[in-house]
Amino acid sequence: MRLILTGLTGVLFTMAAFGQTEATFRKTYDALVAGLKAKNFQAVMDQRSVASRKELAESVPPSQRAAFFASALEVMPSTYEVRSVTLSEDGKKGSMVLVGMVPVPLEVQKEEKLPPEQKIGVTLEFANEAGVWKIGEIVFGGDPGDRARPKDLNMGQRGDYGDAANTQVGGPILRIEKQAAGVVYVIRVVDEEDAVFVPAAQVSPDFVTGAVMSFRAAKHEKDPLKYWAESAELNK
Repeated sequence: MRLILTGLTGVLFTMAAFGQTEATFRKTYDALVAGLKAKNFQAVMDQRSVASRKELAESVPPSQRAAFFASALEVMPSTYEVRSVTLSEDGKKGSMVLVGMVPVPLEVQKEEKLPPEQKIGVTLEFANEAGVWKIGEIVFGGDPGDRARPKDLNMGQRGDYGDAANTQVGGPILRIEKQAAGVVYVIRVVDEEDAVFVPAAQVSPDFVTGAVMSFRAAKHEKDPLKYWAESAELNK
């Protein structure tokens, strides 16, 4: 399992602290799944962030809750392996990537010739609210190990990229690498990972792991998963 620390300046994280964070994230996720299995909407809400609770309350009225529980349990593995835990420097955001098996409905097995179970990847974004970790965005996909990734994070020079910064690319920050002339942000874009180099003058301390970013950038001439940003901003 990967343990990722971001923004290390002035902050010391120990393996014990990360172990505690992972245990807390697991406990919160397990409570969420238990609430789904018990068909207890309030128990589910109790594990979600303020923004997520508001969204759930608006999108899942009482008349639709049976369907909500059924569909959620189809994609939320109750047995899983944690692949990575990420914690931001300010201690306010984090994420956990897990992989587990979920059952495939019989009719889907027949139509798509799938096995009874299939592997699914789940990325859980966490927010620390009044000292308690709550689950925010939940993103489903395939096994994170199968995602397309840049060949490396050697971002080269501006001349290695297209002349025009005519690509808009964005997504949540998965990890961060500080380099001499700027910062590389690895973001998730659907089921791939893109690396975006942001020159030092464009970098903000608000660009932390879990934040959702938008970049205006030029694409690398040889590696289509690398970008050189000319502007970077948080998605509000």
